Amino acid sequence: MTVEIRRSSSPEETERIASAMAMRIAPGTVITLDGDLGAGKTCFVRGLARGLGADPHAVSSPTFVIEHRHGCDAGTLVHIDAYRIRSAEDLASIGWDELLAEGQAVVAVEWPSRIEAALPAVRIDVRIRHVGEEVREIEIERVQPGERATACRICGAVLGAEGDGRFCSPRCRAADLGRWFRGDYAIGRPIEEDDLADDIRRAGPERRD
Repeated sequence: MTVEIRRSSSPEETERIASAMAMRIAPGTVITLDGDLGAGKTCFVRGLARGLGADPHAVSSPTFVIEHRHGCDAGTLVHIDAYRIRSAEDLASIGWDELLAEGQAVVAVEWPSRIEAALPAVRIDVRIRHVGEEVREIEIERVQPGERATACRICGAVLGAEGDGRFCSPRCRAADLGRWFRGDYAIGRPIEEDDLADDIRRAGPERRD
């Protein structure tokens, strides 16, 4: 695992950090984006789009449609907001398993904790935190293939080399995903429609999230 910490003082700087990162990643990479409302997750995706050769101005929050797809110089950037995903069927409706299997797209996921059990063990986790009125701390963590848990998160069985690093079988993986959809795991205060409206009004035309 490698961790990089960056500081951003503006939306433009956040985009530049993401754009530079995008130039070093390959198709098939999954990037999770964790942060409070207004932290700059969608702004970060605009930077990814710029670095990958997509139109950054076409990037907006996919909150109400779950996903947006953007053509890039090499492949596709898929931008997913997982907060609205309520079931395995919702996840299947956007072709999640196919996206991972094909390995042709860069996938950016906001609110990744909603589908934590379905995320690949190897990915890039981006955490954006408010550390001042305008300043953001951006933590970029790259999990390497060799870093594996030793026991299944559900049943505790020892994991073999064929597992995905967290679960011993598809059955345990599905059981963990079911716990997320039932609300057994918490991600903090639920988002209300008024929160989204207030966030958009506060941010104006240069919305950070």
